Amino acid sequence: MNDTKLVNVTINGVALQVPKGERIIESARRAGIDIPYFCYHPRLSMENGANCRMCLVEMAMPRTGPDGMVTLAKHPKPQTACSLPADEGMVVETETEATVKARKGVLEFLLINHPLDCPVCDRGGECPLQNNTLHYGAGASRYIEAKRRYPKAYPLSEHVVLDRERCIQCARCTRFTQDISGDAQLDFLKRGADTQIGTFNAEAFSSLFSGNTIEICPVGALTSRHYRFQARPWDLATQKSICTECSNGCSIKLDHRDGQVLRVNGRVNEAVNEEWTCDRGKFGLPVAISGERLTAPLLRDGDRFREVSWDVALGTVAEKLQRAGKQAAVLAGSKLANEDLYALQALFRGGLGSTRSGYRLGGQSSEARDVAAGLFGLNPMPTGIAGLEASPWTLVVGSDLAVEQPIVFLRLRKSWRFGKSKALEIIPASAPGKTHVGAFAASSVRYAEGGLAEALRRTCAALLAANPGLTASQEVLAWAGSAVQNDGGAARRMAEVLATGPGAMVVGERALAGPDWREALAALGHLAALTGSSGSVNRLVSGCNDRGADALGFVGGELGVAGMLAGAASGSVPALWIAGADPVTQYHDPQSVIASLERAPFLVVSDIKLTATARMADVVLPSCSVAERDGTFTNVEGRVQRFRQAFEPRGSASPDWLIAARLLQRLGKPSVWFGWQDLLAEMRAHVPAFGEVGFDALDKDGAMLVATQVVD
Repeated sequence: MNDTKLVNVTINGVALQVPKGERIIESARRAGIDIPYFCYHPRLSMENGANCRMCLVEMAMPRTGPDGMVTLAKHPKPQTACSLPADEGMVVETETEATVKARKGVLEFLLINHPLDCPVCDRGGECPLQNNTLHYGAGASRYIEAKRRYPKAYPLSEHVVLDRERCIQCARCTRFTQDISGDAQLDFLKRGADTQIGTFNAEAFSSLFSGNTIEICPVGALTSRHYRFQARPWDLATQKSICTECSNGCSIKLDHRDGQVLRVNGRVNEAVNEEWTCDRGKFGLPVAISGERLTAPLLRDGDRFREVSWDVALGTVAEKLQRAGKQAAVLAGSKLANEDLYALQALFRGGLGSTRSGYRLGGQSSEARDVAAGLFGLNPMPTGIAGLEASPWTLVVGSDLAVEQPIVFLRLRKSWRFGKSKALEIIPASAPGKTHVGAFAASSVRYAEGGLAEALRRTCAALLAANPGLTASQEVLAWAGSAVQNDGGAARRMAEVLATGPGAMVVGERALAGPDWREALAALGHLAALTGSSGSVNRLVSGCNDRGADALGFVGGELGVAGMLAGAASGSVPALWIAGADPVTQYHDPQSVIASLERAPFLVVSDIKLTATARMADVVLPSCSVAERDGTFTNVEGRVQRFRQAFEPRGSASPDWLIAARLLQRLGKPSVWFGWQDLLAEMRAHVPAFGEVGFDALDKDGAMLVATQVVD
């Protein structure tokens, strides 16, 4: 920040100007000076930190004597660099005889009981304890006593295994559950030499973010039950990618071998997930793209499928689509990339003359999103993910963020944890007794099914009562004045926070999907206007690429999902293509889907697996997973991010954009797409929202969409 006070420090003879109060371990990095550590982590607080003692340094401060002479006064004891704040004139030495001896002693002490099982430890080969022992440790230990033993591989949860004898009590995992995830499920148990980490009363470690403790554990005490003994680091190749399990768009790394993703780790992206992942992405993504996969096109033969060539499959699909013409329809899933959606749109609109495209299987209607855009602006998430940290208060409406928007939740909790913001929520009465946000919210207002508008009206009434100076129309005053307060003062407590000034609102997708969505939107508009927050109303979407589909106008077709299904049943949709979606299991009324698809004249499904919907198709086309191709997704805040191919597709699987390009060729309207870059270049030229998406930005933190009205 521009108003940050800088101080002069000297580290190993190198003069630096650094922010006052910055931890010396961070200041040393500015000069390229390495200070070893175990417990330090830049995103964790120092509560219960500074305990491994590996980062000890010697420090001196200037002191003015009685005669006015300035001398350096050396601190009598070494200091921990991870907790030592930089101050004016400080002089630090990291490689003195005392610090070198201290490091050797610390490592010798840590290895007294640490088992030497590196050959079978999943952390072997990427272990800070190994590395620090090699670079800073003594050549041999003076301790010959037997090491302590605990039962091996204690299952903390369905995802995490604990090897107690490896733990060095660095407190990284316990601080993560306190500072970041907020569930505080891990802590130190017992005392002295018996100290160990664990959960209260040996309960399961049920955090939604438990996998992060595996990554930040520096010694292999916490390991993955899924990855355990599967590979060694040097066996794996790593590729940058984007998580597809929700709309947050977390930056991740895929560790893979022989065409299989063996583990997912977080990748640093300060604008989105910092470096964290949720368990759904970390452990669910490998499952989603592995297992039995489609490797060749399938053609229905009676009540069975037989494998056919791409030529036969595409010939059949092209014939049926051409015959259906503008009556054909396409329903796309949330994990299709921007390039897939653009190509499918080109096939149906340009190749067939059909505007029958659909995207969402649930959530808000297109009409609701249009009305919301008229009230709050074209950008559905003007505050942005990282921007939520700067808001003095954030009101969550109709969403259990930790489940639906995990990284948005972490940002909100981080802001509250470090005293920057207050959290509020208006949630359905059917939500758990205390939601994840409710655990630290200043107030929670609950509403019955279909009662969101009324809950917002109560809040507006309480706000006007708490702040009579607010300006409102007679219509709003009369509307709010008729509200009945029956929530035990929750609305009043919320109003006290809202009255402090503008903040941000986060509205869950399902909040505006109920029967009272019009009234709820109007009430939300009144509340935003009363608090001065109309430009900070964030309307969330749940699917991986929902924002991309919106920007491309994919959801603006003449038929919705219900219309497509009804048309398939009646024959008015003679050819239906379902790409990367499984409405039989994902739609709110699966029986109606089954009944409709059973009567569909022609159904083609492209997917990576033989889903329940694919089993009903006439032709099944194998598509690629996120690990087998290149492309881009657009996350909830409108950030376009690139994912990269990790390994070759299974069998003859093909990305959906290439399938569409081959069909355009057969329809006599060939494209000029030879890769994802060509499609993105066309989107930049023809889709206003993608006009400023530069290729260079995609290799960094991503590029933002331009907030613009979609032209169908």
